[in-house]
Amino acid sequence: MEKAGRKQREDFAMTETKYIFPKQMQSVAALVFIAVLIVLLLILTVMVHMRNRKLKSTLEEQIAERRLLDKICADFTAVYYVELNTGFFEILHMNDGTNAKKMNLKQCDNFNYAADQYAVQYLYEKERKEFKDWISTRYLKEQLSRRERITYHYRSKPNPNQHEFFEAQAIKIYQDEKHFFALVGFRHIDDIMEKETTIQNQLRQALDETRLSNEIISAIAKSYCSIYRIDVQKDFFEEVSNDSEIHKLTGNRGCALEKLYQLCDTMVAPEYRPLIRPFLDVSTLSARLKTEECISTEYRMCDGSWHRMLFTVKKRDESGNVTHVLCTVRSISDSKRREENLNFAAEAAKREAEMKTRFLATMSHDIRTPLNGIIGMVNMGNQYADDPQMQQKIREKAMESLKYLVSLVNDVLDMNKLQSGDLKDYQLLFDLTTVLRELNQIYDERAAKKGIQYEIDWKNGTYSHIALVGNPVYLGRILSNILDNAIKFSQVGSVITVWVKEEALDDGRAFFTFYCKDQGVGMSEDFIAHAFDMFSQESQTSRSRYEGTGLGLAITKQLVDRMDGRIELKSKIGVGTTVVVKIPFKIGVQDKISNSPENNSVSLEDYSVEGMRALVVEDNELNMEIARCILEDSGMEVTCAADGQEAVEIFGKSALDYFGVIYMDVMMPRMNGLDAARIIREMKRRDAMRVPIIAMSANAFAEDIINSRLAGMNAHLAKPLDAEKMIVALKQCMADNRDIKLHEDL
Repeated sequence: MEKAGRKQREDFAMTETKYIFPKQMQSVAALVFIAVLIVLLLILTVMVHMRNRKLKSTLEEQIAERRLLDKICADFTAVYYVELNTGFFEILHMNDGTNAKKMNLKQCDNFNYAADQYAVQYLYEKERKEFKDWISTRYLKEQLSRRERITYHYRSKPNPNQHEFFEAQAIKIYQDEKHFFALVGFRHIDDIMEKETTIQNQLRQALDETRLSNEIISAIAKSYCSIYRIDVQKDFFEEVSNDSEIHKLTGNRGCALEKLYQLCDTMVAPEYRPLIRPFLDVSTLSARLKTEECISTEYRMCDGSWHRMLFTVKKRDESGNVTHVLCTVRSISDSKRREENLNFAAEAAKREAEMKTRFLATMSHDIRTPLNGIIGMVNMGNQYADDPQMQQKIREKAMESLKYLVSLVNDVLDMNKLQSGDLKDYQLLFDLTTVLRELNQIYDERAAKKGIQYEIDWKNGTYSHIALVGNPVYLGRILSNILDNAIKFSQVGSVITVWVKEEALDDGRAFFTFYCKDQGVGMSEDFIAHAFDMFSQESQTSRSRYEGTGLGLAITKQLVDRMDGRIELKSKIGVGTTVVVKIPFKIGVQDKISNSPENNSVSLEDYSVEGMRALVVEDNELNMEIARCILEDSGMEVTCAADGQEAVEIFGKSALDYFGVIYMDVMMPRMNGLDAARIIREMKRRDAMRVPIIAMSANAFAEDIINSRLAGMNAHLAKPLDAEKMIVALKQCMADNRDIKLHEDL
C-alpha cells in the first residue's frame, strides 16, 4: 500500500510538473515580446522625433527660401517659372496691383497663350506684335541658349497702381536634353523712365540753346564761303564752316599753309595765283598784322566769280605778336559779277543768234531742197502721165525726198528733246545678244543693197554677260546712228567691221566697248574736234545728195552722255573711220529675261498673215484709210475703231482669239492708245495677254518707244505708215510666239 501510495505521489508530482513548466515558458515569452515591443516603440519614437526634426528643418528652409524669394521678387510685379520646351509655367510671385492679377492664370497651362491674352487685354495695338514675338517660348529659348539673361522694355495700359512702363527679364535656370527652365519676371520702370525723361528734357533744352547759338553763327556765316581759325605759331587750321556744310566746326583741320596753297592752286584763276600765294603765307602774317587788325585781297576764281579773303586778328600774345587769326572768304562785288554776267549773256546771245541763223539757214536748205524736188517730180508726173516707167521713177524719187524730210524732222525733234532734258531715265532688263542680232540683220541687208560687205569680227568680239540692265532703246539708237554713217560714207566694195568687247567689271557693272570700223571717206583732225556739234559735216556738198542732216553724231553724243558712257572717233581721210563707244551696264539675271527664242535664225517668210483679222485703232480718217488699204492688200480682214475707248469695247465683245493683231494709234481723243493697251492686257480672257498690239505713233523718240513697251505693246511703228514695216512687225510678233511680260524686265 505504502509503495502504491508513493507511486501515486510520484505520478502526481510528475503530472503537476508537466503543467507548471509550460506556464513558466509562456510568462517568459510574454516578457520578451513586451520588451521587444518596448524597444520597437522606442525606435519608432526616435525615428518619428528625428523625422519631425527633419520636416521642421525642411519647413524652416522652405520658409527661408520663400522669404528670400519674396525679397528677391520684391522689385517685380510678377515672376514665372517656365519650362520653355512645353510652355508649362508656375506663378512664383504676383503683386496685387498688377494687370496680370486680374487674369485667371491658374487655369492656363501654356505660357504663350497666357502672354497672348495679356497682350490683347493690356497692351496697345502697336505694341502687341513686338511684345508677343519677344515673350514667346521659342524666342526665349533661342536667346537664352546663347546668353544667361535678356531684357525687354515695353509700355502697357496703366495697372491699378498707375504703372505703365515695364521691363521684362528672362533668366536661364537649367537646361538638359529634355528640359529648359527659365525665370521670367516683370517689373515697372516708371521711376526710371521719369528720370530719363527729365534728363532728355534737360538735354533737349541744352540742344535748343546750342542750336539757337549755332543758328546765330550760321546766319552770320552765310555771308562767307569759308571760315578758318588759324594758329599762326603752329601753322595749324580748323575749318569753322564752308558753303557745303553746316556752320560749325566741320572736323577739317591740318597744316594751314598747305591748305591755303591747295585752295589757291585748285580754285583760284591761274592768272591770279602768283599774286595770291604771297598773301597766303602764314609765316609772314604776324609781321604783316603788326600794326593792323585785318588785311584783305580780292581775286577771281576758276568759275569766274570774284572772292575777297580777309585775315582778322583773333588773339595776340603779351608782346603784341599775332598768335591766332580768323580767315574768312566771301563772294564780293555785285557789279563785277553783273558785269561778268552781262558779258556772258551777250556772248551767249551772240552764240545763240549765230546758232539760230545757222539753224534757219541749214533748215531752209535742207527742207527747201527736197520740197523743190518733190514739186518738180509732181510736175514731171503731169508731163509723163502716160509713161508708167517714168511714173515709177518719179514716185521713187519723191519717196526718197519724203523719207529724208521725215528723217530731218525726227532728228530735229529728238535733239530738241535731248537738249530740254525732258527725259526719264528708264532702266530695263534686256538681252544684249538679241539687240545686237537685230541690228546686225538690219544693217547687213542695208550694206548689201549698197554693195558694201558687212562683217562681224567674232575673233576680237568677246563678252560673257548677256542679261543687262540699262536702256536698250538708247543703245539701239546709238549703234544705228553710227552704222548709218558708216554705210552713207562708205564706197561700193568696201568693208564695214563691227565687234563688241566686255572690258572690265566694277561693283556689279559690266563695261562694254562697241566698235564700228569702215573704209569710207574718213574725217580730218580739224573736223573730228567739231564732229559732235549740230549740223557738222565734213563736206557740205553731201546735203545735195540727202546724205544726212548733220544731227546724227550730235544726238549720239547726247545719248552716250546720258548713259554715262564715252564716244571716240579715230579717222583718216581716204582710209576710213573707227567709232569706239564705251558704255557701262548693270549686270542682270538671265532667268528674268522673258522667253527669248533660242533659234536665232528665224525666217519671217515662214509666217503668213493671209486671212488674219486685225483691229485698227486710229482717229485720223486718212491714216485709217491708209492702214486699212495696206492690211487688206496683204489679205487681212480689218475692223476699225475711232479711239481707244471704242477699241476696248470692240475687243471686249469679240469672241476669244477673234483678232490676230491690234494696230493702235497712241494719241487719240477719249482714251489714248497707251491706256487702251493697258486695259486690254488686264482683261480676264486668255487672248488678252496673247494678242499682238503694235503701236502706230508720230512720236518715235526712245521715251515714246519705252512707254509703248511698258503699256504692253509688242512693237512701235513711227508714222508715216510703211506697208512693209507693218507686216514685218506683225510677223515678228508671230515669230516670237510668247505672252507679253509687262513688268518683269523693269
